[in-house]
Amino acid sequence: MVKMEDLEKKLFDQAWNYKNRDVFIKKLREESYDLFIIGAGITGAGVAREATMRGLKVAIVDMQDFAAGTSSRSTKMAHGGIRYIARSEMDLVKKASRERNWMRVQIPHLVRPLPFALPFIEGAKYKKRDLQNATKIYDFLSDDKSEFKNYQKSKTYTAEEFYKLEPEFTKRGLQGGVIYYDTNIDDARLTIEILKEAVIRGADVINYCKVIGYIKNNGTIVGIKCRDLVNEFDFKIRATLVINATGIWTDNLLESYPENIPKPLVRSTKGVHLLYKREDIGNNMANGLYSDIDNRFFFVIPRDKKYTLVGTTDTDFHGDLANPFCDKEDADYLIKSVKKFYPNANLDYDHILSTYAGIRPLVMQKGKSESEVSRQHVIFFSDDNLLTITGGKLTEWREMAEDLFESVEEKEIFPGIKREKYWSRQPFIISLEKDEWLNILEKSGVKLDEELSDHLYRQYGKGAIQILEMIKEDKSLKERIIDENDFINAEILYVLRYELSPHLIDVFCRRTEMSLWIHHRRASEAAEKVAKIMQKEYSWGDETTKKEINKYLNYIKKTVSFI
Repeated sequence: MVKMEDLEKKLFDQAWNYKNRDVFIKKLREESYDLFIIGAGITGAGVAREATMRGLKVAIVDMQDFAAGTSSRSTKMAHGGIRYIARSEMDLVKKASRERNWMRVQIPHLVRPLPFALPFIEGAKYKKRDLQNATKIYDFLSDDKSEFKNYQKSKTYTAEEFYKLEPEFTKRGLQGGVIYYDTNIDDARLTIEILKEAVIRGADVINYCKVIGYIKNNGTIVGIKCRDLVNEFDFKIRATLVINATGIWTDNLLESYPENIPKPLVRSTKGVHLLYKREDIGNNMANGLYSDIDNRFFFVIPRDKKYTLVGTTDTDFHGDLANPFCDKEDADYLIKSVKKFYPNANLDYDHILSTYAGIRPLVMQKGKSESEVSRQHVIFFSDDNLLTITGGKLTEWREMAEDLFESVEEKEIFPGIKREKYWSRQPFIISLEKDEWLNILEKSGVKLDEELSDHLYRQYGKGAIQILEMIKEDKSLKERIIDENDFINAEILYVLRYELSPHLIDVFCRRTEMSLWIHHRRASEAAEKVAKIMQKEYSWGDETTKKEINKYLNYIKKTVSFI
C-alpha cells in the first residue's frame, strides 16, 4: 500500500489544472485503461477512488463540470435518512448512517456534525411517540461497532426547553421536540476531493468531454468515442471495462436493458432550495419539518454561521436535465411551508439570497409517488458488457462503489482486486483536524479573523495550509471578493492552480459556494473580480473574459427569474 505521506506530496504538485488539460487529452488518446468511467458526479468519483485504491488504471470524464448535475444540487447533508424509517427501509438507513459516521471521522473539516430538531406539533402527521421511536431507531442503526460512531444520541425536550433552543419557532401547538444528529457538507467540494483522491493515485480525470458512442468488438464494448467540448474535436479511448455512472442521464447511455431492468430505468424528480440569511428566519438548529400543504418532509438547515438553507421540493421533472431552475411555484411552496413554523421570518422574495434546483436519479418503481420512490441503488451489466450504476443516496457513494466492485469480482475481469468489506474506509489525503489547523495558523504569522479562518478550514482542509502560503507571498490575496462574505482572492487562485476549473461558473458553483452565499444582486460585482483573477491566471483575452462573465450572470438571472 502506498504511504499516506507519499500521497500528500502530490496534493499540490500543480498538475491537475486547466493549463494542463491538453496534456490529459493527449494521454487519454494514447493510453489504454482498465476502467473507463462515464460521469464525474459523486457516484463516478467514488468508483474512480475505489478503483485506483485497488490498483486499476482509471480514466473518468464528464460532459459538464465535475458535480454539475445532481452532486452540487443536494440539501448539503451526509445523512442516514431518518424519514425512510417510516417506510421500513432500515437497511438503507443503517448503511447510510454508518457511511456518514465514517466520513465525519475521516473528513472532519468537510463533514461536520449538526443537531436536527423534530418538533412535536399537536395534530401533526406524526405524534410525539412516533418521532421519539424514530430517533431511537435512528440512533440504534447508526451505532457502528467500529470506531465510526454517531456524534451524539438523540434527546427529548419539553415545549419550554425546545422554545429556549429555538425562540423564533411557533408556540402554536408546540408540545416539545427531539434532537438528533446528522452532518452538514458542501456536496460539490466533497465530490472534488474524492476525484482528487483518484487523481493522486494515478487516474486521468477531465471535464467538458462528452461520450458520443461506443467502440465494440463482436458486440462487446471495448472503448468509447468522446468529443472534447473545449477544443471541439472527437477522439477514442480504449478500456477493458466501461462504467455508466451518469445519474439522471443513465438511460441516454444504455443501448440494451437486462430483462429485470425497467425501461426507462431512471425517474427524474426535481428538488428546489432557497437560501436566506439566518437572521431572516431565526433558526438556531437544523429543523426537520412536515409541510402543512402536502405533509412532505423538508429541512431548514444552518449553512455557515450566517445563512439558512430551505428545501426541498420533490416533483417529477421532464425538462432540460442539465438546466433545472427554481420557479415561483417552487419558491412559494417552500416559503409557505416555512412560514407556519417561523411566523416572524422575513421570507419574501427580496430576502432570498439565491436558489438552486437539482434532479434526482431515482430508480423507477411503478405505483409510487415522487417522494415515495426508494433511494436504493442498482448495479447491472448489459449484454454489451456496459456496467451501469445508478440511484442511491449521496451519502452512500463509497459503499455504492464497493458494491460495484463486488459485481466486477464475480465476473473475474480483474484478478487480484478483491478487498475485504469496508477496506476503502480510509483517511482522506486532504483531511485536517481543527486543532492542527489552528496550531499551523498561529505559527504562520498570517492574521485571519475567526470567520475567515473557519471558512478556509471547513472548505479546504490541508488546502487551507496552501492558501496560507499564498497569502504569505502576497498579502493582497487575503482581500475578500465581497465585503460581506468570507471568500478571498487566495482561494480563487487555489482552485485554479490545484483543481481543473475551466470556466468562471465552475469556480462560483462547484469549487466554492459563492453562487449561493453572495446575494444575487451583487453577482455582477463578484463575477467581475473573480474573472479578472482568472483572466490573469489563464491569459484570457477580453472577449473570453466577457463571455465567461455573461454566461455566469445569465445562470444567476435564471435562478431568480421569478423575483
